[in-house]
Amino acid sequence: MKLSGKKIAIGIFVLLVLAAVNAIFGNPISKALAERGADKVIAEKYGDLDLSREKAVYNFKLPEYVVHLQDKNSVDSAFELCFDSFGRLQRDTYDFRIDNTMMRFDDAIRKYGRGLEKAYDFPYQITLSFWDKVDPRDYLTVDQPVDMKHLPFKLQAQIKGVGDEVAAKAAMAVLQRAQGIMDEEGLNVTAYTVDLTSENRVNEKGEAQKPKDEFFAMDIPQTVVREGDVDALEKMAKAQMTEGKE
Repeated sequence: MKLSGKKIAIGIFVLLVLAAVNAIFGNPISKALAERGADKVIAEKYGDLDLSREKAVYNFKLPEYVVHLQDKNSVDSAFELCFDSFGRLQRDTYDFRIDNTMMRFDDAIRKYGRGLEKAYDFPYQITLSFWDKVDPRDYLTVDQPVDMKHLPFKLQAQIKGVGDEVAAKAAMAVLQRAQGIMDEEGLNVTAYTVDLTSENRVNEKGEAQKPKDEFFAMDIPQTVVREGDVDALEKMAKAQMTEGKE
């Protein structure tokens, strides 16, 4: 019996829908193979860990089937086992747990910096982060507690806000006050960025606007701030502005 053109069209449509669903959500057979593969890897390598485990999910971007795991006794030991559609292990991220430690420290440091604004009645935004000339992972260990008074690496700070005066002298005054806060807190900030404007960069409607006056400089050494070297700060700002235009 011949199939009608309508039935053929419906069949093709169904196949296309199934292919699209498979491409986005994966297929149950491959998910089952990934689960079985995870069972094997866990038994061979991580049997001594008390793990919480999620069901395999399909990552269509790579593509791969991912099993998320977390050691219940380790704050930083969240990792993934990643499998292809045949259940073959492609990636095991357990050895990269230090990245979780780094992100936890980064989050704590940023929150601490913002807290200093209120604690010291400082009218500018403080954004603390790792000094970008070093890799903080070289100084950290998995599950290391965050001790803000004894951080194992240097920091950098961005000071940003709106000021009545927007010039090198005013910027230096803001930086020196920030340095005083860092000294009080025992934080080793080795470099600063300062971003002062005469008005907010976003207007009341939430639209971006260019302030009438602004002063910006980055990679300002701590020594320049401590010495109050306004000329050096102004030269840095002008040189960086020139570089940005080239």
